[in-house]
Amino acid sequence: MSKPLLITIFFLLVSAVASAQVVRQETLESVRENIVFPELSLAEKRVMAEQAQLFLRDLYVHRFDKLAFYPGLTDPVPAIEQIVNNIDSLTTAEMEEAIYREFVAQRDLHLNYIFPSPHANFRSFLPLTFTRTAGKFNFFEVRVNSVNQALFEQFAPGQRVPEIGDRIIGYNGMSIRRAVRKQLATAQGANRFGGFSRALGQMTFVPHNLHLVPDENEIKLWLISSKNGRDLWGSLYSITLPWIAEWREAAAARRSLVEPAPRKLTPEDLTQGVDLWQQMYNDFVVQNGLEPRSAYPSNPSNEPTLTWGVIENGFGKFGYFNLSSFVPATGDDATLEEIRRIVNAEFQDTTGLIFDVRNNGGGSIILADKMSQLFMRDDAQVIKARLLNTDLNRQIFNDSIFGAFSNPQWTEVINEAEGTGNIYTELAPFTFDDQANELGQVYYKPVAVLANARSYSATDLFTCGMQDNIAALVYGEDPRTGAGGANVITHNLFNFVLPSVFEALPGDHAMRVSWRQSVRFGKSAGKIIEDFGCSANIDVSQTLNDIVSGGETQMRRITRSLAWRARADRYQASVRTLQNSRQLFLSRGDSYSFFVKNTEYINVVINGELFEQVPVFAGGQEEAFDFILPADLPGGVVNSVVFEGIDDHQRRLWNLKRQVIFLEDKVTVDAGGFEIDFATATGTAPFNILNQNPPEDGWNLVTPNLQIGYNPTYADNLDTDALLFLDLTGVATAQLSFDMEFDTEPGFDFIEVFVTDDQENRVSLLLQSGGAPLTTYEFDLSAFAGQDNVMVHFRFTSDTNTVAPGVRLQRVSIR
Repeated sequence: MSKPLLITIFFLLVSAVASAQVVRQETLESVRENIVFPELSLAEKRVMAEQAQLFLRDLYVHRFDKLAFYPGLTDPVPAIEQIVNNIDSLTTAEMEEAIYREFVAQRDLHLNYIFPSPHANFRSFLPLTFTRTAGKFNFFEVRVNSVNQALFEQFAPGQRVPEIGDRIIGYNGMSIRRAVRKQLATAQGANRFGGFSRALGQMTFVPHNLHLVPDENEIKLWLISSKNGRDLWGSLYSITLPWIAEWREAAAARRSLVEPAPRKLTPEDLTQGVDLWQQMYNDFVVQNGLEPRSAYPSNPSNEPTLTWGVIENGFGKFGYFNLSSFVPATGDDATLEEIRRIVNAEFQDTTGLIFDVRNNGGGSIILADKMSQLFMRDDAQVIKARLLNTDLNRQIFNDSIFGAFSNPQWTEVINEAEGTGNIYTELAPFTFDDQANELGQVYYKPVAVLANARSYSATDLFTCGMQDNIAALVYGEDPRTGAGGANVITHNLFNFVLPSVFEALPGDHAMRVSWRQSVRFGKSAGKIIEDFGCSANIDVSQTLNDIVSGGETQMRRITRSLAWRARADRYQASVRTLQNSRQLFLSRGDSYSFFVKNTEYINVVINGELFEQVPVFAGGQEEAFDFILPADLPGGVVNSVVFEGIDDHQRRLWNLKRQVIFLEDKVTVDAGGFEIDFATATGTAPFNILNQNPPEDGWNLVTPNLQIGYNPTYADNLDTDALLFLDLTGVATAQLSFDMEFDTEPGFDFIEVFVTDDQENRVSLLLQSGGAPLTTYEFDLSAFAGQDNVMVHFRFTSDTNTVAPGVRLQRVSIR
């Protein structure tokens, strides 16, 4: 039985708790003396320096590539060794700055030395933001992207308020080019474009958990007016702006930064790639009214990080998604299902699709890996990664729970590398191939991934994966993405799994490290993402008109390109379904129907084997395809059925993937109702038991209950569904009643009761974890009365570790 695994995960994003705190804003000059480091003892300083040395010497996977990519870059390993050797002579502030300088010098946004409070409680900013535009004679123009007029009036009264599009030519006594070069030393952006973009960001926004306080109290800017885009030459003017310091009440602020409620270690914690600066910046611009203008649609979805819309212009009708983060509030799988739902409901008659990941700082690598399959006819590949070949990495995988929580290939590759003298291990995946292909294609027209130099980390992996899988072309607001090519791990996670090596850091210090290096496939096979990023197939850099209009010129360029690409032969074949649900609950003898165009044959692949190739010879007009599923497929289990469109050269044109479950027992409910008491039942019927796990671990009859677990506990990694298949055509109303008790791991293992029908309606009745004594639950099902093929699900899921007794169901009735 698994033992509890609790860990306080370092989490820097404060938006979830910000609304409950008082936000304070004053000039930096007035609060500068409060932004300080707590004094550390000599022993504490030594711990900080030695732990930083472990990170840079034994774990930092990009070290050697950075030295090759940036001529003149100082090797951080001898530099940090010097800090360790001289720690006795360094003050706390000197030590903090010295370690910080070594981390930021690597130009890697995954490699972070995170300052403690009270220093970390503050951030400094100016009441405007900058962006790059491409002009006729200058590809690196810098212009005002957004302005908060109220903050100007409060902190810079009498200063001229710039208009959107005004060009910045001078910053704090330097030309803008020289000022950008100066910022490169600490802004951490990779390559020419990532560096430029991050430098511009740091000129107006500095979070003090990641960076030191600006030396000056105010900034003087020289600008040329654009008159909101109408004046190409403009007039020269200057303004002087104070740095504004923002913080939350001290007692609450630091708790929100690093002390969330303890939670378990999960496999997802080991597969993250996110740029903390970008996530904080995105929250900051929203909270301070500094969002840039946008002409792109933004309808909300069931996932807060995902918005969508339809663009209609002279080139056609186009779908549009914007994903602001790969840290979805509803989880990876729910986000993928929401994308599928919107495509099927809203984008069926579109000419092409724009998938916008600009300014997305990343998050879940698993979500990034699973996305490509939705937009491609062939099986998707995933970007793999590698480790430094060090003894410490071997110890992490062999002597801690990392090995148990990771794909076993990681332990294999680090052990096989021992004694080889190689710098790196062989490659291993974060996501298995079958996981990256279980959903199949959902969109059949050309796709544009719209990215920029702030598309970073897992977003780099998504963008490169779409490009390498030939699922999309990359349209670049910058010529390259942000070039963050690693899985990132926090020090406190290493401290949890291997405390004998990773000593707890004093106070609320923290560190992050680029640990596993991503390597591309396909035409870019062998290339790393770090520093190089994903090169745009088509440049759509912002112009002056774009930042004034919210991207109208850019949007026209992308949609025109998509319309032209849609004429290609590969996009003429398509499939349109009548039932968009991926999971089909059917009776034996049922068929599955859909419509196809420009398709010669359809391959039917069942449970991995080619069952039949059916000639259809469909042309430019849609033709119906009706397939009767084999009656001898096993019931009560998930059968994989894949339909593949094939051309006359036997090449795949599209794919449609479904999970088919034959239900053996069906209950017809009449005016007399229906009831089963498991105290007298002799089997699980009329419940259909569907297991994604060994049957003995799922729902079983143990008189007087239908139950999971209680022997003495349930198992890990369960997904088991006790399903009632109902015919309600004979009733005008219906009331569900059942007696149930449960004792599950709170917050992680869930019993859900929900109702579905063959029209893809889904109503959740109950979702619980934790414990409750035997209780009678009642729910009105009258909305489903009069329908056939209604399904009531009692579904239980458990995670990877920590179990409890289980769930018991005693009686179920429908009246």
